[in-house]
Amino acid sequence: MRFQLFALLFALPSLAFSQNYSGPESVEGDTLTGNYYVGNTGSEQILRRLPSGDLETFATGISNGPYGLELVDGVLYACNGGEVRGFSLADGSQVFSVQTDASFLNGITHVGSDFLYATDFSGKKIYKIDIAMQASEVFVAQTISTPNGIVYDLANDRLVFVSWGSSAKIVAVSLTDASLTTLVTTNLSNIDGVAMDGAGNYYVASWGANAVHRFELTFTEAPEMVMSGLNKPADIYYNLKTDTLAVPNSGDNTVSFAFFGEEPPSFVGAELVDFQLKVFPNPTSQTLTVTTGQIDGFQTASFQICTMDGVLMPAIQSKLNNQQVEFEMAQFPKGSYLLKVSRNDNFDVVQFMKN
Repeated sequence: MRFQLFALLFALPSLAFSQNYSGPESVEGDTLTGNYYVGNTGSEQILRRLPSGDLETFATGISNGPYGLELVDGVLYACNGGEVRGFSLADGSQVFSVQTDASFLNGITHVGSDFLYATDFSGKKIYKIDIAMQASEVFVAQTISTPNGIVYDLANDRLVFVSWGSSAKIVAVSLTDASLTTLVTTNLSNIDGVAMDGAGNYYVASWGANAVHRFELTFTEAPEMVMSGLNKPADIYYNLKTDTLAVPNSGDNTVSFAFFGEEPPSFVGAELVDFQLKVFPNPTSQTLTVTTGQIDGFQTASFQICTMDGVLMPAIQSKLNNQQVEFEMAQFPKGSYLLKVSRNDNFDVVQFMKN
């Protein structure tokens, strides 16, 4: 299916850059800049992933994490043991700290600009954190099942958390009285992360299946597996601007991205084949030349360029002959891109960089 293949193409370790993923546990996105933030527990850091795919250090010294991440009004909040820390997006400086009675805060979400809610994995509680007052209180004293990822469901004005363990439950929490309602008892085990798309569908990442499943908003239909072949997928993030799901794989130190929008890049009904593509110069600053080793060349071929997060770029000028095509790249922002070449029911993809 489209999103499964796209996810495989984007499950890229950042070995070429100055920082590497090490025990990635959570992802949060900044839709204004296109940056993603990754809780890198192996190095006790938060990494910032630029639209180019480059990784850079954002915050350090997070000795008991970082686990769940949540962005609110220019501050990135991170779970660190029993503490929630906040870091300014502008310069990475710490601007917030609240210590709770918990020993392992894991998932975190926010309601408006006023409150954070964090799950206590070890204590089976949910804490409410007042951002302005920098104070915390127990909101749910006993979740019964072990809470992990948590999300705010705006349409229903409720919290929803997922559970660790076998036959893992997905549970709603009333913001009015903190009462619990089991939405569904799944056949999954060890659900780590949860996210929602713009249509109200829920995405859950489970270690037992090493997969992401999608539940429709009423939880009355069987879930659909939309990503597979993952490795201990942790606290996921859904980018509503680009319809892209980001999944940290804590088991193999990668972050996978899956595109769920209706626009290209689309792989429906197409087969990935080797067109023997070569691109040069790579990186490029002006003109990108693409060649093929196939005898029939680029006859009847079509071309699409997209960012590493699945955003399709506008059509650009190109010069085409049978074996070679040139693209004028001067107007493209710096970053990493994918070029998809399609012909009939086949396609091939090659990565390049614009500097």
